[in-house]
Amino acid sequence: MRPSRPNVDAMDAMHCLVVFFTLIALSTVSVNAAQVENVTYFMFSQQWSPGYCSGALQNKRCITENERNFWTIHGLWPSSNKSIQPEFCNTTMRYNATVLKPLEERMNLYWPSVTVSNFNIFWKHEWQKHGTCATMVPQLNGLLNFFNGTLNLYLHHNITEYLLNSGVVPSSTKPYKLQDIREALLDDVKESVNFVCYNNKNYTAPVLAEIRLCMDRELQPINCAYRSSGCGKGDVYYIPHDKDVASPLLPPSTWLLNISWILALSAIPVPLRRLLL
Repeated sequence: MRPSRPNVDAMDAMHCLVVFFTLIALSTVSVNAAQVENVTYFMFSQQWSPGYCSGALQNKRCITENERNFWTIHGLWPSSNKSIQPEFCNTTMRYNATVLKPLEERMNLYWPSVTVSNFNIFWKHEWQKHGTCATMVPQLNGLLNFFNGTLNLYLHHNITEYLLNSGVVPSSTKPYKLQDIREALLDDVKESVNFVCYNNKNYTAPVLAEIRLCMDRELQPINCAYRSSGCGKGDVYYIPHDKDVASPLLPPSTWLLNISWILALSAIPVPLRRLLL
């Protein structure tokens, strides 16, 4: 009895399918690589949670204990001058919370989410959508580098300090001219920034929620194109945290009790150190 011959047509069909899906995978990789190459600058967004929570979530509520009474990180976003923005550039670069353990304490303080209790959900999103597109910058290449580099950028460009130095402090009764805030930041950043505001029926002018700095691929400030959102060109409110009393810019005291004084002091931004000392 002769051995049966393999089904040549079936094998050819299978081979074609393998080649087809391989080409699809390769084309996807090339598109992602092209996205990374299209990154021309970074948008570094810092968030004022009282302002964000006053209007951004509409009928939803922020998680109160996650709010901060100093400016925090929203994200560092690779951006392009083209209409399509780079996002989700490499799905093979997985998020691993264990890798971020050395940064966890600082990230909990300076990079919280006001909408989810588990910050890893927020950080995972920021990594997958934005961090995977930042690989062309050595100090941002990789999971740990991306978050550590962003933290360092935050500590170097301290919005809380910049505004405080210019006498711009939170107030629920006194609005500021947006141009005055812009000029106050210009003293330190040396370049124009973008603003994000939201409407709140309790205030007669928009409420300031985010300030966004633009960075080149060397992570140096550059002039932002005028793309502010919701702020108009007149007055805005820089509203205080509900629990602010005499020292509105101090970090939560419970955090200082949980770690050693030396580590705490090294992690606190410059203006806060001055207040503590």
